[in-house]
Amino acid sequence: MQRRKVKSIINEIDFFHALDSIKLAQEIQKRAEHPINCFVEVNVSQEATKQGIFVEEVMAFIEALASFDKIRVVGLMTMAPLTASKDEQHQIFKELKRIQQQIADLHLTHAPCLETSMGMSNDFPIAIQEGATFIRVGTALFQ
Repeated sequence: MQRRKVKSIINEIDFFHALDSIKLAQEIQKRAEHPINCFVEVNVSQEATKQGIFVEEVMAFIEALASFDKIRVVGLMTMAPLTASKDEQHQIFKELKRIQQQIADLHLTHAPCLETSMGMSNDFPIAIQEGATFIRVGTALFQ
């Protein structure tokens, strides 16, 4: 999400699924009227066309969010490449689940990180198999 759009939606949503930078966190902190449930977007596949924090940067990013009282990290989010095979989808979603559990085991007040948002219309059954608690289905609803 573009930072300039935060002010128009941040107080109208229940969950924000695309927290991927400190600058975006700062904008949420500035605009939110109450704590916002956020998913940190992780670029597990390291796709150049995808947004998100790289796997090796996730823990430092989560730690950096501790000072933001308007951000509550409820989980992690990822998307598999559209061209990923079923085996690749399993691997990507399994890796996100592993990282999510690692963070949850720390019992951080600002980042309970109990959820995973992964899976879209083309791959949500595999995401569910790998532990998705939120899926983002769009086009499948209109086919």
